[in-house]
Amino acid sequence: MMRQLPLHHAIRNAGRRPVRSLLLVFASALVAGLLVATSAFVRSLEQSHLGSSPKNTAILISTSSENDIIRSAMSSAVAELVAADVPGVVRVGGVPASSPEIHMGTDLKLPGDAQAYPAFVRGVTERAYLVHDAVTLVAGRLPGPGEALVGRLAAAKSDLEEDALRIGSQIEIEGGTFTVAGTFAAPGTTIESEIWLPLAELQGLAQRDDVSCVFVKVGTQDDLADVDYFATRRLDLELESVPAGEYYAALAAYFEPILALAWAMAILIGIAATTGGANTVVAAVQERIRELGTLRAIGFGGFALGIGVLQEMLTLALAGALLGLVAARVLLSTVSVSMAMTAFRLEVDAVSVLVGLLGIVIITVAGALPALIRILRLPVARAIKES
Repeated sequence: MMRQLPLHHAIRNAGRRPVRSLLLVFASALVAGLLVATSAFVRSLEQSHLGSSPKNTAILISTSSENDIIRSAMSSAVAELVAADVPGVVRVGGVPASSPEIHMGTDLKLPGDAQAYPAFVRGVTERAYLVHDAVTLVAGRLPGPGEALVGRLAAAKSDLEEDALRIGSQIEIEGGTFTVAGTFAAPGTTIESEIWLPLAELQGLAQRDDVSCVFVKVGTQDDLADVDYFATRRLDLELESVPAGEYYAALAAYFEPILALAWAMAILIGIAATTGGANTVVAAVQERIRELGTLRAIGFGGFALGIGVLQEMLTLALAGALLGLVAARVLLSTVSVSMAMTAFRLEVDAVSVLVGLLGIVIITVAGALPALIRILRLPVARAIKES
């Protein structure tokens, strides 16, 4: 039976070279934190767009908009027409869940501040709350005339301090002044970065009598076909129906080049870490060449010695990975990212943690391979004589 070195031998060896061990732990923490941050960024961006899609909902947009809600324009009456024509539209208290909305990127100003801040504004009626299930009022109340409802990430989207959009504060949009009446949450969506205004007031300020789109909530997935049939049959309205899930999935796909670049950077840093780790392990083996040769002479095989060295490297790497994961969890838990006309919060979930741990294990094993191969080929007599 092959003899194996005990685990405490590897741990004790790690403590014999404190400086090198600490550097390895620190490097592992940095790489693990980077992998977790990259995974959290990619997953949060994808999930925030997919999470913005209300269930069993179709979006009616104009055929000339090329699936872009912001460029879309249609009559405000479409919401009533689809509610009357499609029997599967959900009704709450007799009110149909067909929400006419304006979506627009615009500038936001604060009283006494001449600077314009970017903002994404949605003009809505009370029906919007019947469609967008993710929205929850967390402070204040629903807005009335001359009032606004702001998402928790709206301030981050506009590069403002969170206190700038507190309840009771005033904001200027499209030349009109609104008082913040409440704050809403929509966890895991991009909706949290929006500012909601009364539809009629936004139409007047933007000098438009149309709307961008109509969100239609139906009872089942099969009812979405009826909404599509309505859009196809009413050629005079020039509409097309897009399932909300498909629309937001297309938005997420728009950012795929950015996500690919993020992963490419993480992979390059991982390769650099593997190369540096390989040099570190080879140097460590060279320093202990006589020790390893002696262990071979008293009966320990090359495979057992290789496992012992790998255990030492993995112990230090995983200790660093644990530090990196804790640091990433603490530092990223309050970070929000603003991109284009949206913002989202970074979420460090179980998948991101697993990516960080597996990445460190793979990098450590790959970096140790050259040293392990040398140990397996180690000539006992020459190793014992070497100084």
